[in-house]
Amino acid sequence: MNYVLSHVVEKCTGCGDCVKACAEGHEGLANCRIFAVGKSFAYFSCMQCKKPQCAQVCPTFALERQGEVVLFHRSFCVGCKNCIEGCPWGVPRFNSDVGIIGKCDLCVDRVLSGERPLCVASCPNSALEIKELGKKE
Repeated sequence: MNYVLSHVVEKCTGCGDCVKACAEGHEGLANCRIFAVGKSFAYFSCMQCKKPQCAQVCPTFALERQGEVVLFHRSFCVGCKNCIEGCPWGVPRFNSDVGIIGKCDLCVDRVLSGERPLCVASCPNSALEIKELGKKE
């Protein structure tokens, strides 16, 4: 399934439940953030780039684009932080508790097993949604 996350600004209250759920599911490191922008809130996570610079600079191939998702293979990561330097958006973050990076992979394992990404499942206002690409609504 090819999909993206969609943030409905009008529904977002900036509660941060998405960030908390992501952190709980990823060893204490949230792979998404909420920013206040005037009176609205903006959701930010990996841009899932078509040509991900983070993956291009990773010496262990811990990052790779597959379909619409830039996957993170945590068992390959050696914590060199090249991806942090290579990403123009500042998305990968180093988790000093485990010695490797973290980055959003759209919770692809959860989605493949029929569940929603942690951030989507935890949003009390349905401000985050999965949008299947190529599917007409």
